[in-house]
Amino acid sequence: MFWIIVLISALPVMAEADSFRCGRKVVHSGDPSSAVLQNCGKPRSKDSGYEKVRLPDGQKKVRVERWHYKKGSRSLERVVMIYRGRVVAIDTGQR
Repeated sequence: MFWIIVLISALPVMAEADSFRCGRKVVHSGDPSSAVLQNCGKPRSKDSGYEKVRLPDGQKKVRVERWHYKKGSRSLERVVMIYRGRVVAIDTGQR
C-alpha cells in the first residue's frame, strides 16, 4: 500500500518533467519545434549532442539539438531537446 501512495504522489511531478510554461503557453514533449519558437521565442543558446531519450520505439541515445531557455536570473534554465523537429525531452538546467 505504501508504494502505491508513493507512486500516485509522484505522478504529477513526473508529468511536469517534460513540460514547462512560456508565458501563458505550455510546451510539452511531442510538440513540434515550430510551436516552441512560436510560444517561447528564440532560445538563449543552442548546442547539440547525444542524449538518451524516450522515443516511440523505446529509449535510445540519439543526437539532439538542445535549446536553452531562461526567464530571469532567479529562474532555472530549461533545456528543450529537439529530435527530428519534435520536442523529445525537457530538462531543468542550472540557475
